[in-house]
Amino acid sequence: MLMALVSVALVVGAASASGAQTASPQPRAAAKQLAAVRGEVVKISAASRGLLLITVRPARDYAEVTVLARENDLVGNGVGHEGGSDLLGLLTDDPHDDETITAAELNTGDVVSVIYDPQAQNRVLEIYVH
Repeated sequence: MLMALVSVALVVGAASASGAQTASPQPRAAAKQLAAVRGEVVKISAASRGLLLITVRPARDYAEVTVLARENDLVGNGVGHEGGSDLLGLLTDDPHDDETITAAELNTGDVVSVIYDPQAQNRVLEIYVH
């Protein structure tokens, strides 16, 4: 008799516990919304060891955006060159031609495109120089 009562209590307890789990909806992962800005670098400052704050001023009536980048983040080339080096770049000694640069090597006045995550303190995902 005691064994029957214990087994009934276990079955009822297990059924109510599993019912509580299925009744509550599972939390859904929030969709990641990224942002992008294209404009002129107006300020670069050190945020902490190995991190930079880069302020970009977009064209026209948009507000400046400050993003957080690692010093060693690679900067891509936003304008593709066809095979050889750019003749104008050779004449003007553009330091960004035919080399890979990092965020630490960006200069004030460079025109860049930045893709960043506003939900993660404007953390840079990709940088392209134009």
